[in-house]
Amino acid sequence: MKLRSLAVALLAPLIPVGALAGCGAGTTARVSGHRVALALEEYRILPQTVSVPAGRLQIVAHNRGILTHNLEVERGSLDSTERTVLATIHTLLPGASESVLTQPLAPGRYLLVSTVGNQAVLGMSGTLIVR
Repeated sequence: MKLRSLAVALLAPLIPVGALAGCGAGTTARVSGHRVALALEEYRILPQTVSVPAGRLQIVAHNRGILTHNLEVERGSLDSTERTVLATIHTLLPGASESVLTQPLAPGRYLLVSTVGNQAVLGMSGTLIVR
């Protein structure tokens, strides 16, 4: 019985990582207006993929997690060294919300990312599709 308890104690921290890996995959939230509400949680942005019409966009971010998070809208990709920041919501404490109005966005794909520590590497990123 002690061996089983030890195995559970050692493996328990790995379970949430595997459970989050597939969250939101393949689903795109289609927004008809120019206002998007995003939830920031531990190592994920919800919805993970958002489709919006071209133009100025108001992004409202709410930190529903227990850690601090921020949000940047960037042109580029996570693995690119050349990313351009287009809009920023500064670091939010748990429970806090903030909004930002972007410059007019042309059709294309943009990166949504938290740049606090290594949160982006841990999965805290998403895609903004401007149509």
